[in-house]
Amino acid sequence: MVLAAGLVVVLAVAGWLLWRNWVPSAPGSPSSQAVTATSVELRWGPSTSGPGVDQYLVQRDGAQVAALGATVTSWVDRNVAPNSAYRYVIVGASGSKRSAPSAEVAVRTLPAMPEALEQKGSSATSATIGWAAPARGPAPEKYVVSRDGTEVGTVPGTQTTYVDTGLEPGGVFSYVVVAATGANRSQPSAELIAVTLPAAPTGLRASKVTTDAATVQWSRPSGPQPTGYVVLRDDTEVRTVSGTTLSYTDTGLAPASTHRYTVLTDLDGLRSDPSPELVVTLRTPSVASGHLDGSWPVDGKVTDVTGTVTLGGSAAKGQTFGWTWDFASSCKVGPCAAVVSGVFASHPFSVKVTPANGTYSGSTNVHISHCQGLSGTVDVKNTVRLSLTPTRSGLVSNIWSVTSWKGTLVLTSPYTAAGSSGNLRSYCPANSLTASVAATR
Repeated sequence: MVLAAGLVVVLAVAGWLLWRNWVPSAPGSPSSQAVTATSVELRWGPSTSGPGVDQYLVQRDGAQVAALGATVTSWVDRNVAPNSAYRYVIVGASGSKRSAPSAEVAVRTLPAMPEALEQKGSSATSATIGWAAPARGPAPEKYVVSRDGTEVGTVPGTQTTYVDTGLEPGGVFSYVVVAATGANRSQPSAELIAVTLPAAPTGLRASKVTTDAATVQWSRPSGPQPTGYVVLRDDTEVRTVSGTTLSYTDTGLAPASTHRYTVLTDLDGLRSDPSPELVVTLRTPSVASGHLDGSWPVDGKVTDVTGTVTLGGSAAKGQTFGWTWDFASSCKVGPCAAVVSGVFASHPFSVKVTPANGTYSGSTNVHISHCQGLSGTVDVKNTVRLSLTPTRSGLVSNIWSVTSWKGTLVLTSPYTAAGSSGNLRSYCPANSLTASVAATR
C-alpha cells in the first residue's frame, strides 16, 4: 500500500514536471511573399503540437517587432529601409511558454525606385535624362535605363543622369529607370516622355550677293518634315519661312558689310541647334554711288586767273583758301541732287549740284568779286560753277557714303559798267578765276 501510494506521488510529480515543460512546437518556416522597397510580407505555418498558441511573435534581427493573434499566420513589416537586409524568425507563445524559433528567412528589400525623372537636354541625336537619388536607404550599385521597353544603358549608383545617343532627329521616346544592387532591382520609375531636337539644315550657301542684299539657301535635314525654318543674321532672328521653303533673300543691308547667317529647323515649336555658320560679305559699290551729304571742311587753291579778279584784294594764282561747305541731299541713300551752301571770299553762295557720270555739277549767280570804277567800288554779280567728283566712298553709319571728293570752282565776272564822271564812263572787263577744291572726312 505504501509502495502504491509512493508510485502515485512519483507519477503525479513527473506529470506535473512534464506539463510544466510542455511548449508549443516551432511555427512553420516563414517565407517572404511580397517584398518592396519599404515593406516585407511574411507567411508561416502554425504550430502543430503542444499547447495551443495564443500569440505569434515576429522577431527581426533578434528583436521582437510584432505580436499577433493565434490565428494570424501572415504579417507585413512596413518599418524597413530600401535596399537593406533583414533576418526574420517566428516564435509561438502560449501564456509565458515560448516555442523554439522557426527557421530563419533572410530578406533584402528592393532598392527605392528613382523619382522625378526629367529631360535635362537634347540634341538632334541624343536625349539627356536625369532623376533624383533615393532619399532613404543606401545608394544602389547602378541604375538601369530603358527606352521604349528595352534596356539601353547603365550608370553607377553615384550618377543620376544618362545621355542616350544615336537617336532619330525629331523623335519621341519613353524612358524608365530602375535602381539595382546585384540582381535586386527596384520597381520602374514613372515614365518620362522625351524628345530629340529636329536636325539642323545642311549645305548653307549664298546663291546671290549684291551691294545691299544676299540670298541664302540650304538643304532639308533628315527627319520629319519641318514646319518652318528660322533665319538668323548676326545672331538675331530676321525671318521665319515655311517648312517647304529652302531659301531667304535678306534685303536692305549696308554695302560692303559682312554678316553671319545660321538657320534653325522648327518642328511644331521645337527648334534645332543652329546650322553651321555662313559668312557673307556684300559687294562693294562704286565710289560714284556713295551718298553725298553733311558738313565738309574744304581746301581751295587758285589754279588760274584771267584778267584781274578782286576778292577784297587781288586774287593770284597759288592763293589758298579754307572753307566749310554744307551739303543738303535730296535723298537718304545713294547719289542724288544736293544743295551746297558755302562761303567764297567771305561771300555766301548756294549751288544745286546734280550727279551725272560720277560727277556733281551745278552753277548759280551770286555776288562775290568787286570792280573799281569811276564811281567807286562796284559789286559784280558772278557766275559760280562747281564740278565735284567723289574719290573715295565707305560705310558711314551703315550708309554707303562719299568720304572724299575733289573738283573745281570757276568764278566768272561779266563785262560790267563801273560808273561815269561827266562824259567819261568806266567798265570792268570780263575775267575769271579757277580754283581746285577738295575735301575729306
